[in-house]
Amino acid sequence: MRFSRRRSIYTLAAVAGMLCAGGAMLSRLRAQESREDTEIAPGISLLSVATMTPNGPLRYWLVKAKKSDWQLGLEVADSTNVLTKRNVRALATQSGATVAVNGGFFAYGGAAVGAVKTNGEWHRLPWKTRTALAWDEKRAQIGALSGRCELIVTLQDGTFDTYNAALNGFAYAGTHTPITNGFCILTRRFGPKIKLKTGQTAFLVRGNQIIARDLSGEISWPSDAKPTDFYVVMNGKAALDKPMLGVAWNVIFGEGELDKFPNILGAGPLLIQKSRVKTTEIEEEFRPDVIARGPRTAVGFDSDGNTLFLVADGRQAASVGLTIPETALLFQSLGAVQALNLDGGSSTQLVINGQLINTPSGYDPVNPARPREVRVT
Repeated sequence: MRFSRRRSIYTLAAVAGMLCAGGAMLSRLRAQESREDTEIAPGISLLSVATMTPNGPLRYWLVKAKKSDWQLGLEVADSTNVLTKRNVRALATQSGATVAVNGGFFAYGGAAVGAVKTNGEWHRLPWKTRTALAWDEKRAQIGALSGRCELIVTLQDGTFDTYNAALNGFAYAGTHTPITNGFCILTRRFGPKIKLKTGQTAFLVRGNQIIARDLSGEISWPSDAKPTDFYVVMNGKAALDKPMLGVAWNVIFGEGELDKFPNILGAGPLLIQKSRVKTTEIEEEFRPDVIARGPRTAVGFDSDGNTLFLVADGRQAASVGLTIPETALLFQSLGAVQALNLDGGSSTQLVINGQLINTPSGYDPVNPARPREVRVT
């Protein structure tokens, strides 16, 4: 969102959860709580809380950025290589962000697992029908998003052939299974070089016209490559051997209008919808370890449209962390009317003005006394 002072805040959120307790227990827990409010910059506040829950100690932070002053943004580790990862401090420096948190999930190899779209350009497609955050300069929306890539071939007789295809990867959206017989669309976002395996061939498309055919081995982008150029990789028995007039690709979406927004980040599960706690970890098929107690990162909005980022430490003596339901309850108590869980665990990092604020749960193998800042996509 672009607002009056045209500042920018790049972040994707932070969550922490706490069980509700009644009567004397609640009073005792509150007596052990410390809270500190800090102004990070005009229009951005930071609430730092250390408290005791029935499950043990908990530390969490809530960042609130005024809608009238600040802009939400999405920074990828490398706009020319979907496999690149960097820690959140590096991403904050790269983007010039005042506040930054880790975003969506990613595979061990590096590529994001879920939707990534920046300034109208798709990097990665949605994962099944998981929840995503979408926004433009005026508004933001959280909701379910599903989609697939379609390769469109215009034949010489004016008819069309269409095929399902992968986008910037070698598996269809929502799966980890490599394509054995089918098509992959690789854009400039995929990487500077492409190493084709045995059984794969490619052709280069510019302006819907094939300009290079039957490519194999290691291929790279030509020196005069255009932003809209793309490679079509054919796997196994897949072939385009009919006379063609043009080749293009498109993304087809399910219900809803999230795909119309220029910026999208997929994550999940949903935490809060229309001010009510509504978690969707079962519907979105998240593994038990993602739902269980641990460090949390989440993003949300209050009733005035201000952006909220919630981060909670976990898996350590000073902070046990939160489950998904606890995260939703805590975020709701802090004023969120809609909210989305982001990647948590050891990826959870909150950076403010270039400084790491929380204590990540992983540790540097070279220096065990120092928290390990996990590299994220």
